[in-house]
Amino acid sequence: MSFPPVDYIPYLTYATPPLVGAFIGYLTNKIAIRMLFRPLKPWYVFGCRVPMTPGVIPSQRERLADNMGEVVGDHLLTSIEIGKALQEEKFQQHLLNVIAERVGAILHADLPPLPELIPDKFSIYRDLGIKSLKQQLRDNINKFILSPAFAEKVQDAIDGRVEHLLDRKVEEVFGVNGREATYCFIETSMKKMFASNTMADWLNGFIRQQVYEALQQEKSLGQLLPKSLMVFIEESIRKQTPNLLKKLAAILQEPEVRDSIVRGACGGVENFIVSLGPMAPMVQNFISMEVVDQKIREYLDEKEEDISNWLSSEDLQLKVGAILAERFANFASTPLVAIINVEDVETVDDFCSHFARQLTLILQGSEVQSALLTMIRENIEIHLENGEIRIGTALTDLLGPEGVDSARNWIRIESVSLLRAPETLKTIGNMIDTLADTLLAKPVGKLSNLLPSDVRKEIYISIQKLTSNMLAIEVPGLVASLDIKSIVADKINSLDLLRLERLLLSIMEEQFKYINLFGALLGFLIGCLNLIFLQMH
Repeated sequence: MSFPPVDYIPYLTYATPPLVGAFIGYLTNKIAIRMLFRPLKPWYVFGCRVPMTPGVIPSQRERLADNMGEVVGDHLLTSIEIGKALQEEKFQQHLLNVIAERVGAILHADLPPLPELIPDKFSIYRDLGIKSLKQQLRDNINKFILSPAFAEKVQDAIDGRVEHLLDRKVEEVFGVNGREATYCFIETSMKKMFASNTMADWLNGFIRQQVYEALQQEKSLGQLLPKSLMVFIEESIRKQTPNLLKKLAAILQEPEVRDSIVRGACGGVENFIVSLGPMAPMVQNFISMEVVDQKIREYLDEKEEDISNWLSSEDLQLKVGAILAERFANFASTPLVAIINVEDVETVDDFCSHFARQLTLILQGSEVQSALLTMIRENIEIHLENGEIRIGTALTDLLGPEGVDSARNWIRIESVSLLRAPETLKTIGNMIDTLADTLLAKPVGKLSNLLPSDVRKEIYISIQKLTSNMLAIEVPGLVASLDIKSIVADKINSLDLLRLERLLLSIMEEQFKYINLFGALLGFLIGCLNLIFLQMH
């Protein structure tokens, strides 16, 4: 079965207006959008510029750039908006991470000595800076040392140390060995002093002066000598008596002394016989001097041990010592005028010289010096309470309160003067240079080794807060100084037109497509209305 041919002419009559209208609407919109960007340059025909050339955007490029810059600078990227963005937690966390990464890299780096961190091209400035730093350190330290504040601090420190020292016991500072060394020094000094000719001359002159004054004032030897020395001499006499008697026993055993005793005894017997007068010849016939000499020698030989024991007996030693001490006391209490003829100057000089020599010999004796040192040592130890006394108390007893205060004040003044002396300041300056050179030559190393992790974290946070606060304060000024409006305008003006076209098309391509379709739809509707209008007529 076949269909009859279809006549499309009537259909085309009705379809053509809407389709043409749709095509025209789509095409005009397409051309209009295209004319926003094209042509890029003006067209000229017979020297006259073709209207609508170049396109809207190329021709209004500067106005577009200015408007976009104004929108961005005055409405989009304002200092307020940027400040708010900087306070966002996301930005703050990113800032903290960046700071931790950058600062951490520095802290974990194995840094060389500080001068090596400065490039060689700045070596002159580096050397000048180091030299200036040293000089400033020296000047500031010297200025501080010469200031009243330094003197006050040093004096306060010295007062504190002196008080601490004075409050300590003698035993804590000067132990037994220390005090023994002092006593040995005193002993050595005493020996040198007593053995010197200067001491003998001084003692001779002193005794001579004292003797003349005593003769004029009718004083005794006991009044001239110190009481302690008188007691010491009496004790020395008592202590030396046993040695004296032992020496006497030894002397009696010597042949020469024995002969002298025998001769003395025989002489006594002869004198006794002579004193008998007429009976002397008769007695001489009965007594032979040779027999007397022999009997005396035999007696001495027989009683030698008994005599030695008797001289060594404690009872005899005490009695002899007491007698000698008493004799010395009586002699010392007798006015010198009664002993020495004042009118005989030569006799007085001889007495003074003899007394000075004898006293010097006594003082130069090792036993006397040992006794003196023992006496000095025992008295000092008694006074020091065997080291249990406070140093402050001992010095107060020795120097008196005013003497201790004077000594303390002297130490304070001299200490400050010593620290301010030119030599000290020069030494301190040299020390500063040496320490600075040593520190600068030492590798810095890893700063992280010196800083625990918690400290490093606090450093990062502190830098982050500092940076954030600084940005919050400085952003308005920075934004104003940046002139974002001009930057955006200049950037848009500097863009290539094709690139600007691609940029705008990439943003509005979807919208342009719908504009084209809307133009086609609008043309289609206009064509339909036109068709209806024609049919009505």
